[in-house]
Amino acid sequence: MIRGKLLLPEKRVVLVNESEVQSLRKGVVDALKALALSACEFAGNNETKATNIFADLISMIYKLPMLISYVSSNKMQTSHSNNELSTPYEYFFAYIVSRHLSDDPMPVDDTEKLLDKLEEKKDAVREVLDYVTTLRKIYEQLLYVPADTRPGYNFTSLASHLQLSSILVWLLQKGSVDLNYLRISALLHDLGKLFNPTQHVSESIKILDEVIEGSECLKANLTRVKSLIEQHHAPLETILNNADRLAAATDRFSEIVKGALNNSKIGECYSLCYGKDARTKECMECLEKYGDETYKEESKRLYDIISNSVVSQKVEGNPIGYLVYVDFPGIQRFITSFPKLREMSFASFLVDFVTSVYSFILLDQAYYERTGKKSRIPAEALLSGYGGHSYIIVRSDVGSKDEVKALLGSGSSSALSKLDIRLDVKVVDFAYESYVRNYKEIYEEIRSKSYERYLINGDGRVYSYGLHRVCDNCGIRPAVDESEDGEYLCETCKLVRNLSKDRGFMAKYKSTYTLVDEGQKLIKICPRNDIKFERKSDEYASKYAMEIIAGYRNISDSRYVALIKADGNNAGKIFGNTVTFSEYVDKSFRLDFGVKKMFYDTLLEIMRASNDESIKKDLVSRILLGVLYLGGDDIMLLSPSAIAVPFAVKMFKNSVNYTGFTFKVGVISVKPDHPVQFAYNAVNALMEESKIHTGEKSSIGVLVFSSTLASEGVVKSDLESYRKKKESLLMVSNDIDDVENFLRMMELNDFGKLIELYGNPEEGRKVIRDKIRPLENFVNYADTHEFYNTLAYLIRAKAKSEENDLTRKIINFTLKDRDNFVFPLYDYYFILKSIRVGI
Repeated sequence: MIRGKLLLPEKRVVLVNESEVQSLRKGVVDALKALALSACEFAGNNETKATNIFADLISMIYKLPMLISYVSSNKMQTSHSNNELSTPYEYFFAYIVSRHLSDDPMPVDDTEKLLDKLEEKKDAVREVLDYVTTLRKIYEQLLYVPADTRPGYNFTSLASHLQLSSILVWLLQKGSVDLNYLRISALLHDLGKLFNPTQHVSESIKILDEVIEGSECLKANLTRVKSLIEQHHAPLETILNNADRLAAATDRFSEIVKGALNNSKIGECYSLCYGKDARTKECMECLEKYGDETYKEESKRLYDIISNSVVSQKVEGNPIGYLVYVDFPGIQRFITSFPKLREMSFASFLVDFVTSVYSFILLDQAYYERTGKKSRIPAEALLSGYGGHSYIIVRSDVGSKDEVKALLGSGSSSALSKLDIRLDVKVVDFAYESYVRNYKEIYEEIRSKSYERYLINGDGRVYSYGLHRVCDNCGIRPAVDESEDGEYLCETCKLVRNLSKDRGFMAKYKSTYTLVDEGQKLIKICPRNDIKFERKSDEYASKYAMEIIAGYRNISDSRYVALIKADGNNAGKIFGNTVTFSEYVDKSFRLDFGVKKMFYDTLLEIMRASNDESIKKDLVSRILLGVLYLGGDDIMLLSPSAIAVPFAVKMFKNSVNYTGFTFKVGVISVKPDHPVQFAYNAVNALMEESKIHTGEKSSIGVLVFSSTLASEGVVKSDLESYRKKKESLLMVSNDIDDVENFLRMMELNDFGKLIELYGNPEEGRKVIRDKIRPLENFVNYADTHEFYNTLAYLIRAKAKSEENDLTRKIINFTLKDRDNFVFPLYDYYFILKSIRVGI
């Protein structure tokens, strides 16, 4: 049997590992049984409520990348000492469960009350939430197994097809009370394809039979589900059958594929694979005759033809569903308006919470009221949400597009007004009874309205034309009240400071994380206990957050902290070239899932180093505390400067295999008392400059600021002065492979060695001083001489050095194989300096 998924954007076909998939069958059944049991417990064995909750819980498996934190792994729990919810999507999980248990509306006009209300459910949802996050291997197979194995159809996953089918089932119930057993049937109807693609209906039934056995309160509705799944390929006009056909047609461009197969190597398989009488088993046998390579070639070729041929379709009639696009303009301005790390950390949490979770809650509550409390928006309708924007599907019986937009638009919420947040909202047609619009159509329509984003005034309100006291914290908005510590704060800063007291940085500080190593060895990490820092209290830790992340052992220490900013290359172009929404969901979830896995695997590599366990836990704890945001293609971390560049190199080196994307990375090291909001803008500017022109490779730029202010303007002017001529000794856009090789040459690529230097700072400083000395000499000379004089100086120094001398190695590596007269002399100096100032 031959089947594989075309991974996008890199257009790489990965064949399904059949033995690995088969090994997960028991895990899938056990997971569904556990979720059914949880649904019954939550609902007090009320069949209707349990069915509603079970549908939402199943959808969470398909949304796993949103739920898992950056330390999640197989059979791993992230348990918090105070059991708090920590990520925006843990609050989402709490909401989708609790909304079925009470008709009381959430207090959406008060952010603090809303968070508190959702946290009341933390004890109830924590266990099942922790369980769902252990299902990573199951999700990976759902993502990497195609919904349809035939070339030309195999570019969308089983996970995205099941989600889209469920959304369409709900959209087709317009005006009806929610019948969530229909959603369950849609979410499970093709699950058998994981294990038996030639007999997937009977396999899906076998799985469901096993689930029904242990689900007493759901038995009646799951029996209905079973009947619907048994008949979902029959020539019947059921809602499931219509939704399944519509979802499949959305991702299958049959006429385009038919034309492209005329001159195809696999043309003789057409009638068996693509004709009216197509038969799965015979199709697979036919494809198998041509072998793996032909299967892969045809999958890529047919996708290219589809991608270049898809056009918009004119449809008569009214839409059954809208797509709501929610965007957060001025994210960077909002986050950096809070100068303290604790508040900045919570502000970054708010960005995704507001655009995704809060927006979903507002729409869901409004929809519930407008339908006479008959219908809720399904959890899978939150298609994606990270990086400050989200896509949410709503049914058209909620009202007109303008009415939907008004629910989220400017001035719609006093909670957003208090936070000085204004969202950019666009609402477009998503689906009709016989057609789901392709992603390209909708993307172009949203992009044509992008000017609206700039009509949103992000500069704040006018409070007074006279004199008023400015907020002591942000220095922007007028102060309205004095805080407990004597500062005069504006309404927004006061609210964020209060909200961040036990959330954001402090929630991470008090958390206990569990990494799972090979052989299922559990490694517990608790920053509060594992960081070697002379602390007096939690408030003391909050006050010296930057120092703690930098690696301080006591307040008189002098280590630097590093900011690591990364962004996916050409993300706009890659997503803009997406054909269908299933493809978009696959790309975005794979990216989100892969970025978290890259980070997690790099942490594990530190813990596997053969060093003192307490030093490794200390280092990993500080890195975990420094995560501002990590998901999608946008990453912002703070870490001890000693480990920052090697950590970034290890994390992003294999990004294409993890995510399909390459990344541009900026690393800036500063003193912990440096204004963090300026350093944030500085590293963002450096990251943008670090991109290799084509974006085909991951790249990294590094700077260290010791005595000058790191700001966006300073970075741009410094880089301009270095690059004012074609010849330069600062590259900035360093190929990540070159940086890895440089670290290896300097014997600094191994985490074990770095941890040894970090744990023994006196010896560490001596070792790094010896390694950096030749580069310091060259840089000091370059500071006062022209480019060609410096080049001559390097060549003379090489001639005077011994064959295996460090000086000769550095010069050879700096000058090797350059296509132009740009040499990374300063780059390598800054890389070593970033390690030195962290030790």
